[in-house]
Amino acid sequence: MAYNPTHEYEHHYHPAIESRKMANAATTKRRNWIATDDRAQEIIDFVADYSPEGDGFFAACNKGIWQFGSLTPNMRNAMVKVLDKRAAQAAEWATRDGKCEFVGTVGERQAFSVTVKHIVELEGIYGISHLHICRDADDNVIIYKGTQYWGKGAQVTFMAKVKEHGVRDGVKQTIIQRPTKVKVNGEDY
Repeated sequence: MAYNPTHEYEHHYHPAIESRKMANAATTKRRNWIATDDRAQEIIDFVADYSPEGDGFFAACNKGIWQFGSLTPNMRNAMVKVLDKRAAQAAEWATRDGKCEFVGTVGERQAFSVTVKHIVELEGIYGISHLHICRDADDNVIIYKGTQYWGKGAQVTFMAKVKEHGVRDGVKQTIIQRPTKVKVNGEDY
């Protein structure tokens, strides 16, 4: 069928052609970038979780990759720094977490002294509960899930029953339940 300048959607014809040319050019540039830069695929995989329409640096990187085929040299260097920093941090965590051991005996109550490292708020049918991810003096992971809220960074001492020992992402952790005689930063809870 020949081009018809009187077609009702004729105004879409030339913009569609230009858009297709841009998409083809971006695909070619992306392939060339992957072939010439050993970190390109790593960057693409990392920013894939960020929406190109979103806000922030990673979203802008994703948009640049899919719209123009590659990142600017400054964006690429910044992404390499981010990836290297995360890899170093992951290696440090793996070394630290590889030394974790189980604490106590399952089913027995014992005294704990921990530092709260992270808290996740969980909403359920019975209300809000908090998942406390803590570490003891030997850097072992202690997990408490319940309604108490101790605060991030708090030094907490308590008596609790060891509910179970588990492994998550290769890290040994001790899960406790029903803490009593709780003192947060030296004060009664």
